[in-house]
Amino acid sequence: MRRLRGHERVSGLEQLTGYLFVLPTFLILGVFVLFAAVYSLWISLMHYDPFFHTVYPVGLSNYKYVASSRLYWFSMLHALEYTGVVVTIQTFLAFFFAVLFNEKTPVSRFTRAIVFIPAVTSSAVISVLFIWVFSAQGLLNAFLVHLGVHPENWLESTTWAFPAIMGLNIFTTAPYFMIMYLAGLQSIPSSILESAALDGVRNAFQRFRYFYFPMLKFTVFFVVVLGIIGSMQLFDQVFIMTDGGPGNSTYVPLIYIYNQAFVFDNFGAAAAASFILFVIILILTLAQRRLISEVRWA
Repeated sequence: MRRLRGHERVSGLEQLTGYLFVLPTFLILGVFVLFAAVYSLWISLMHYDPFFHTVYPVGLSNYKYVASSRLYWFSMLHALEYTGVVVTIQTFLAFFFAVLFNEKTPVSRFTRAIVFIPAVTSSAVISVLFIWVFSAQGLLNAFLVHLGVHPENWLESTTWAFPAIMGLNIFTTAPYFMIMYLAGLQSIPSSILESAALDGVRNAFQRFRYFYFPMLKFTVFFVVVLGIIGSMQLFDQVFIMTDGGPGNSTYVPLIYIYNQAFVFDNFGAAAAASFILFVIILILTLAQRRLISEVRWA
């Protein structure tokens, strides 16, 4: 096959071949992302009941309904609390794992693979497994009893149910973000760190402050943004393990949206709540980008 030079123009057949290769991706994104988003926006402005085929415009009534719902904002406070705790811990824990397993040795590779298993396991499977772990006769209580700690039925406690779900998600997401940090760490030339050691930069905090963080700033931003988006969209673990209970102590926005759509058949309010959540996530993402971009450590 003839190689193309920089000044040669690509033929029409080659252009068509390239378009055909990317067409499936554009179709999937167009149907399941773009069309779905536009259709949801249209639904949010309608009284939409697909079961009785009643559809008529209601303007911003659905948004007013959601905005006046104390339960929705209660769930949003839970989501923000969850995001603040989980994103903070998983970001630093993932970086710690990345530094710990950055050595290119067989033992490090094996341990890294073991740690990464929860990240590639289905969240539904993990959730069902941890229902047993957090039960009154579960693994966690069996361990705590040996330490002299009183057992607790974690998922039926209004105090401990949400922290238990936080711990589960930190356990499953930190290894995933570890891989991103590992990619960034392994792209840093070893000569830079060797020169830094000669200049007196020896302990881990100094390396993080003067080298890792400045050189991995965009990786940190990417990890934090993905963490925020994932945390604000928490659903499957809560739905499987507690369904928002006990006493709404684990009630989050996507549980509210699910209930509005599939329990109360109020699809318009569910769509409106989704777009309000989208705006809040967008604001948090932009604020995080500004915050990280302005960090300057001397």
